[in-house]
Amino acid sequence: MKNIQEQKNMNSGSANSNPDGLRQNIGKISKMIFSSIPTVAIISAFTVGGLLISCQGKNNQNNKTEVMQNNQEQKEAILKPIDLYVEAGRKGDGNIAKPAFASTATMSWSEAGALKSVPIQVLFDGFSAVEPMEANYKLTTLDAEGDVAIVRIESQFGANKYADMFTLVKDGNDWKIISKIYQTIK
Repeated sequence: MKNIQEQKNMNSGSANSNPDGLRQNIGKISKMIFSSIPTVAIISAFTVGGLLISCQGKNNQNNKTEVMQNNQEQKEAILKPIDLYVEAGRKGDGNIAKPAFASTATMSWSEAGALKSVPIQVLFDGFSAVEPMEANYKLTTLDAEGDVAIVRIESQFGANKYADMFTLVKDGNDWKIISKIYQTIK
């Protein structure tokens, strides 16, 4: 009880209006608090706390590495159908793209301000109707949440450039494109 009364007296004095007095009072209070706790206990608390933080940091680092590895594996799995799509154009063979798309997939675009949408078979037929050509793409966006993903690429098939957007859904272990939307880049 004596310590509490002394603290009240120190806090209620004129030191609150004088910065130097306040520092002295804080110093006295700190000495009272820390003098009642054995030094070994203070050192032990800091040591255990440091070890916990250190272990937590290592666990977080391991988790970050695992998440990054999983994200890289997921990214590669999501891009596999995109690679098949581009390869089909490169080789002029629509059959190469078929495993990349769900059987119910569609392809959509705007033509003269009007929505056009067709079954994905139109894309396969288009690839098979042309000669093999130079084809490549640059990934601009990949956004995945659970078993769904949205991918945006800038592609080039021969001289033609496109902004392609795909929605994908995980089907078992594979990702399937369920929708392709594109815009010709002039």
